[in-house]
Amino acid sequence: MEEKIKACVFQALESATGTKGEGVYLVSVRVKGAGKQTKIEILLDSDTGIRIDQCSFFSRRIRELLENEGGTPVLDGEDFDLMVSSPGLGESLLMSRQYLRHIGRLLRVIYKDELQSEKIVTGRLQQVLKTEGEITAVRLVPVKTGKKGAGNVQEPIELTLDCIVRAVPEAEL
Repeated sequence: MEEKIKACVFQALESATGTKGEGVYLVSVRVKGAGKQTKIEILLDSDTGIRIDQCSFFSRRIRELLENEGGTPVLDGEDFDLMVSSPGLGESLLMSRQYLRHIGRLLRVIYKDELQSEKIVTGRLQQVLKTEGEITAVRLVPVKTGKKGAGNVQEPIELTLDCIVRAVPEAEL
Protein backbone atom coordinates (compact mmCIF):
# COMPACT_ATOMS: atom_id res chain seq x y z
CA MET A 1 0.00 0.00 0.00
CA GLU A 2 2.86 2.39 0.80
CA GLU A 3 4.19 2.15 -2.77
CA LYS A 4 0.75 3.02 -4.18
CA ILE A 5 0.58 6.01 -1.87
CA LYS A 6 4.05 7.15 -2.96
CA ALA A 7 2.98 6.83 -6.60
CA CYS A 8 0.01 9.12 -5.88
CA VAL A 9 2.28 11.63 -4.13
CA PHE A 10 4.73 11.66 -7.05
CA GLN A 11 1.82 12.11 -9.46
CA ALA A 12 0.52 15.06 -7.44
CA LEU A 13 4.00 16.62 -7.27
CA GLU A 14 4.58 16.14 -10.99
CA SER A 15 1.22 17.62 -11.99
CA ALA A 16 1.86 20.68 -9.77
CA THR A 17 5.21 21.61 -11.34
CA GLY A 18 5.15 25.24 -12.34
CA THR A 19 2.41 26.07 -9.84
CA LYS A 20 2.26 25.67 -6.06
CA GLY A 21 4.43 22.59 -6.32
CA GLU A 22 7.57 24.14 -7.78
CA GLY A 23 10.58 22.62 -6.04
CA VAL A 24 8.54 20.51 -3.59
CA TYR A 25 9.80 16.98 -2.97
CA LEU A 26 8.76 13.94 -0.94
CA VAL A 27 10.67 13.34 2.29
CA SER A 28 8.73 10.39 3.70
CA VAL A 29 5.48 8.44 3.81
CA ARG A 30 4.35 6.67 6.98
CA VAL A 31 1.29 4.45 7.16
CA LYS A 32 0.02 3.58 10.62
CA GLY A 33 -2.83 1.30 11.56
CA ALA A 34 -5.19 -0.60 9.27
CA GLY A 35 -8.79 -0.52 8.12
CA LYS A 36 -10.77 2.36 9.62
CA GLN A 37 -7.79 3.27 11.80
CA THR A 38 -5.41 3.92 8.88
CA LYS A 39 -3.40 7.10 9.29
CA ILE A 40 -1.20 8.33 6.43
CA GLU A 41 1.50 10.87 7.24
CA ILE A 42 3.27 12.51 4.30
CA LEU A 43 6.23 14.85 4.78
CA LEU A 44 7.01 17.25 1.94
CA ASP A 45 9.77 19.84 1.74
CA SER A 46 11.51 22.19 -0.67
CA ASP A 47 14.91 23.86 -0.76
CA THR A 48 13.35 27.10 0.48
CA GLY A 49 10.87 25.54 2.91
CA ILE A 50 7.26 24.60 2.31
CA ARG A 51 4.32 26.84 3.17
CA ILE A 52 1.06 25.82 4.81
CA ASP A 53 -0.95 26.66 1.68
CA GLN A 54 1.24 24.25 -0.28
CA CYS A 55 0.61 21.50 2.29
CA SER A 56 -3.16 21.98 2.09
CA PHE A 57 -3.02 22.08 -1.74
CA PHE A 58 -1.15 18.77 -1.83
CA SER A 59 -3.36 17.27 0.86
CA ARG A 60 -6.45 17.86 -1.31
CA ARG A 61 -4.73 16.63 -4.48
CA ILE A 62 -3.28 13.48 -2.86
CA ARG A 63 -6.62 12.66 -1.21
CA GLU A 64 -8.34 12.89 -4.63
CA LEU A 65 -5.76 10.53 -6.11
CA LEU A 66 -5.97 8.07 -3.21
CA GLU A 67 -9.75 7.97 -3.31
CA ASN A 68 -10.10 7.62 -7.06
CA GLU A 69 -6.93 7.01 -9.05
CA GLY A 70 -8.02 6.42 -12.65
CA GLY A 71 -11.40 5.11 -11.55
CA THR A 72 -9.85 2.58 -9.15
CA PRO A 73 -9.49 3.74 -5.54
CA VAL A 74 -6.02 3.11 -4.11
CA LEU A 75 -7.52 2.59 -0.67
CA ASP A 76 -10.57 0.65 -1.80
CA GLY A 77 -13.40 1.98 0.36
CA GLU A 78 -11.18 2.33 3.42
CA ASP A 79 -11.52 5.26 5.76
CA PHE A 80 -8.21 6.98 6.38
CA ASP A 81 -6.77 10.09 7.95
CA LEU A 82 -4.33 11.99 5.76
CA MET A 83 -1.80 14.42 7.16
CA VAL A 84 0.46 16.35 4.77
CA SER A 85 3.05 18.53 6.45
CA SER A 86 6.64 19.68 6.44
CA PRO A 87 9.31 18.32 8.73
CA GLY A 88 9.01 20.33 11.91
CA LEU A 89 11.61 21.60 14.31
CA GLY A 90 13.08 18.66 16.13
CA GLU A 91 12.55 16.25 13.20
CA SER A 92 15.66 14.52 11.89
CA LEU A 93 16.94 15.41 8.46
CA LEU A 94 16.18 12.32 6.36
CA MET A 95 17.55 13.34 2.96
CA SER A 96 20.85 14.92 2.01
CA ARG A 97 18.95 17.59 0.06
CA GLN A 98 17.42 18.87 3.31
CA TYR A 99 20.81 20.14 4.51
CA LEU A 100 20.73 22.88 1.86
CA ARG A 101 17.73 24.51 3.49
CA HIS A 102 19.42 24.53 6.88
CA ILE A 103 22.64 26.37 5.97
CA GLY A 104 23.22 29.00 8.65
CA ARG A 105 21.03 27.22 11.19
CA LEU A 106 21.90 25.39 14.36
CA LEU A 107 21.98 21.57 14.16
CA ARG A 108 22.46 18.89 16.79
CA VAL A 109 24.39 16.10 15.09
CA ILE A 110 25.07 12.59 16.34
CA TYR A 111 27.93 11.07 14.35
CA LYS A 112 30.43 8.22 14.48
CA ASP A 113 34.10 9.11 14.74
CA GLU A 114 36.94 7.11 13.16
CA LEU A 115 36.72 4.57 16.03
CA GLN A 116 32.96 4.16 15.42
CA SER A 117 32.14 5.80 18.75
CA GLU A 118 29.06 8.01 18.74
CA LYS A 119 29.72 11.68 19.39
CA ILE A 120 27.34 14.63 19.66
CA VAL A 121 28.04 18.13 18.40
CA THR A 122 25.81 21.18 18.26
CA GLY A 123 26.88 23.66 15.65
CA ARG A 124 25.88 26.07 12.95
CA LEU A 125 25.73 24.51 9.49
CA GLN A 126 28.24 26.60 7.58
CA GLN A 127 28.46 24.76 4.27
CA VAL A 128 27.17 21.75 2.34
CA LEU A 129 29.97 20.05 0.41
CA LYS A 130 29.37 18.32 -2.91
CA THR A 131 31.36 15.84 -4.94
CA GLU A 132 30.32 15.41 -8.58
CA GLY A 133 27.04 17.20 -7.85
CA GLU A 134 26.13 14.93 -4.91
CA ILE A 135 26.03 16.18 -1.32
CA THR A 136 28.71 14.20 0.50
CA ALA A 137 29.62 16.20 3.61
CA VAL A 138 28.74 19.17 5.77
CA ARG A 139 30.85 21.77 7.55
CA LEU A 140 29.68 22.74 11.04
CA VAL A 141 30.97 25.45 13.31
CA PRO A 142 30.50 23.94 16.80
CA VAL A 143 29.10 26.18 19.51
CA LYS A 144 29.30 25.49 23.20
CA THR A 145 25.95 25.22 24.86
CA GLY A 146 25.04 26.10 28.40
CA LYS A 147 25.33 29.34 30.37
CA LYS A 148 29.10 29.49 30.79
CA GLY A 149 29.99 28.51 27.23
CA ALA A 150 27.16 30.23 25.39
CA GLY A 151 28.34 31.86 22.22
CA ASN A 152 31.85 30.40 22.27
CA VAL A 153 32.69 29.41 18.72
CA GLN A 154 35.17 26.65 17.91
CA GLU A 155 37.00 25.59 14.74
CA PRO A 156 34.76 24.22 11.94
CA ILE A 157 34.52 20.46 11.52
CA GLU A 158 33.65 18.49 8.42
CA LEU A 159 31.43 15.43 8.68
CA THR A 160 30.71 13.08 5.80
CA LEU A 161 27.07 12.09 5.47
CA ASP A 162 28.09 8.42 5.92
CA CYS A 163 29.22 9.09 9.49
CA ILE A 164 26.15 11.14 10.48
CA VAL A 165 23.72 9.02 12.45
CA ARG A 166 21.18 11.79 13.05
CA ALA A 167 21.00 15.54 12.41
CA VAL A 168 18.25 17.59 14.01
CA PRO A 169 17.63 21.34 13.57
CA GLU A 170 17.67 23.13 16.94
CA ALA A 171 15.51 26.00 18.11
CA GLU A 172 17.31 29.30 18.47
CA LEU A 173 16.18 31.75 21.10
